[in-house]
Amino acid sequence: MRRRKSPLPQPDLNLTNLMDIVLCILVVFMITAPLMTQGVKVELPKSDSPPVDEKNSVTVSFDEHQRVYVDGEETSVDEFPDAFSRAWGGDAEKAVLIQGDRSVPYGLVLETVGEIRKAGASKIGFLTDPPARK
Repeated sequence: MRRRKSPLPQPDLNLTNLMDIVLCILVVFMITAPLMTQGVKVELPKSDSPPVDEKNSVTVSFDEHQRVYVDGEETSVDEFPDAFSRAWGGDAEKAVLIQGDRSVPYGLVLETVGEIRKAGASKIGFLTDPPARK
């Protein structure tokens, strides 16, 4: 009696499932990447002014709850001078950008600007949003 030979297995790689998983992961990253931006959310006042170079600068921000941030890190009003001095580093060429929510009291911003001036910074600018075009 003769034995029947079984056919040799044909190794195939099915990429359909792999592609489905890769595309799902890509979609998840595309959705979550914009949400991972860091910074303080403030509603800036509108003004028509030229853009500012933010690379060589320290940003002081105020949010709607009157919390103070130095380069995105929250600090108290009492600790602000030390936190600002660490971030600024005494570099006279480094600009200080004030980014305040429109609901923040004017006095709080001026007190902070006074502390910035005491530290020796002379290049101080205020960030604004451009006005809506009609």
